[in-house]
Amino acid sequence: MNGLLVFSGSRDHPQHTQRIQLFTDAFQKWQLKVIAVSFEEIHRVLETSKPGFFTFAFLIDEDTQIAKFLEEEYRLKVFNDESAINIGLDRALLAISLRNANLPSPTTIALPYTVNENVMRDFAEVKAMMEEVRYPVLIKNRHPHPEEKIYYIENDLQLSQLLEKIGMQPLIAQAYFPATNRQQFKVLVVGKKALATVEVIQVDHQAYLKQTKPPKRVKQLAIQAAKAIGASYALISIFQLEKKNPYVYSAKTNPNIVELQVVTGIYLAWYLAKHVKRTLRKLK
Repeated sequence: MNGLLVFSGSRDHPQHTQRIQLFTDAFQKWQLKVIAVSFEEIHRVLETSKPGFFTFAFLIDEDTQIAKFLEEEYRLKVFNDESAINIGLDRALLAISLRNANLPSPTTIALPYTVNENVMRDFAEVKAMMEEVRYPVLIKNRHPHPEEKIYYIENDLQLSQLLEKIGMQPLIAQAYFPATNRQQFKVLVVGKKALATVEVIQVDHQAYLKQTKPPKRVKQLAIQAAKAIGASYALISIFQLEKKNPYVYSAKTNPNIVELQVVTGIYLAWYLAKHVKRTLRKLK
């Protein structure tokens, strides 16, 4: 079976070269041939290939539009699919999915949003909505991105002052949990298994990852969370309070496997390729 290995950016970038080679080798070990293509190259490659030549696509970098295009226009099986990626990229949708599955997560409120209008126009509605969550809260963009700012808010005055400045973007308010007696875990779930877990260790305002054996409840919660968002595989982030109360706070559908392999020493790309092959066999 042939597949597309899809990435964002230039293939000449060292980071892409490493990831492409890692997954190409992993898929080859399972007799799956993949051709690496950037987002910009997809149309040309598909238009010049025979119909049915490609049966699946594996996205190294997440993009809902690319996933949807491959699913609807070319009927490819995409890992992960558009729906799962969309939930992982939207904190409000993630909170709803977790709540619907009765999984513990920080209370999250999606603030009103209208394009080109400041949310302060509906501040009375915002104040009413905030009754669902006690101060302090964190104000975040609905869509995570590497350079985003997260704001710590203690009262209505601080909230109104902040929204005056940043209120023209989709935002959420999320319950804040203090760092005291809190552990943070990232669990890679593939299919119905938790393959690897790292703990996020904070030292002098810097974070590093350490391989660890997860508490049983953390492991179970990660598997349930991946299922709740419909992900074939995902890196589920969980914090645990007092070593007994775990909460899911994020899900990444296309995680950095290179970084996780370095920390854990596990050939995770091999397991992902194996999962892809097993899934494709079931679809026949």
